[in-house]
Amino acid sequence: MDSPIGRAVQDCIKRTRWDELRRYASRLHSSDIDNDNDIVSCTLGPSITNGLHHLVPTLEFADGAQWVARIQLAPSTPELAAKMQVEVDTMSLLRERTEVPIPKVFGYEVDTDNPVGVAFMLTEFLPGMVAMEADGGFAVHRAQIPAERRPGFYSAVAEIQVQITSVRLPKIGTVVKLADGSYGIGPLPVLGGPFETATAFFEAWAEHTKFPHSTDIIQEVLSSHPPEYTSAVLASLRDFPAQIKVLASRIPGSDAGPFPVMHPDFFHSNIMVDSSYNILGVIDWEGASTVPWELVEFPLFLDAVPISMDRVPSNYDADGNPVDEGTKQRWKERKKYVEMVEGFERARNRDTQLSSALKNRTYQGLSYGMRVYREPGKLTPLYSRVLEPFRVGNKE
Repeated sequence: MDSPIGRAVQDCIKRTRWDELRRYASRLHSSDIDNDNDIVSCTLGPSITNGLHHLVPTLEFADGAQWVARIQLAPSTPELAAKMQVEVDTMSLLRERTEVPIPKVFGYEVDTDNPVGVAFMLTEFLPGMVAMEADGGFAVHRAQIPAERRPGFYSAVAEIQVQITSVRLPKIGTVVKLADGSYGIGPLPVLGGPFETATAFFEAWAEHTKFPHSTDIIQEVLSSHPPEYTSAVLASLRDFPAQIKVLASRIPGSDAGPFPVMHPDFFHSNIMVDSSYNILGVIDWEGASTVPWELVEFPLFLDAVPISMDRVPSNYDADGNPVDEGTKQRWKERKKYVEMVEGFERARNRDTQLSSALKNRTYQGLSYGMRVYREPGKLTPLYSRVLEPFRVGNKE
């Protein structure tokens, strides 16, 4: 536990008033089942897990019900309180407007000014595991979805993504549930807004997004490379946001809304499944927002480096097709996934904006570049290549 995360977990455990959390949950559950006369007691489950930002204990009630608590590891700030509120409101919106399996939120407190002493939400318990841990977990399949599970799992995820992106709002920003029960749009962390056009969003991204690593760290990481390579990387990192700002008005295929909701980490570590890999729920909506269509991506388990950012030209033949067997397979799976999306668009009488976005290599290259620039901070001299189609006017 002697690590930043370990210390944060221990500090959070000490700050949390566990008796108050149990009392809070018991009152809420008793009210939820219309049991006004008797309070249904609850206890903490036998284990507490954690992610990078949350402590996750289970609560077990005397009547057999189970809930999950998501407790923010860090002490509350206005920014963290806003993040949790956005997560709650986004989950509420999607539960109302889609059939996507999203855990119900029973109660929450977004700051520490409450008897429990920490910011938390109480949600429905899903009796499974995240897909990344199924079928033996990382030790067996190295965080890959087992091949025999892929057809059914990909199909189920494709239907879910069609539903998520069918929820659209008039501006780009975070979901806000209003007092009358309707939904509006709030500002994005760091970038501001909300934005009425995709152009305004890209301009704000270029203005406010900073590369997450300092020059000293970059030079240290690249110390074994020739100086000219390090210089090229630093120039690429410096120029990328400025180039986006110059090209902002040329990027969008459709500048005005409505804009789709997007899960910020649509990976199989955030998809709950049962022992047969049936999807039980999509979790961890922290950081969700509406986005320009140009930034809608494949689920991250189908992530692929775009040709424009591949440092090895020999990885592709003269027609631009991959020669590596692993990359060939990923491209085949991405193509099949798009076909699944198109099938669900037809079946649900949706438009084709999702499948069109996924098929557009120019936009997929841009979204990949912007994502890895911000997090984890990919060191490459090739960022400008994802912008070339916008300079020459060819967006596929």
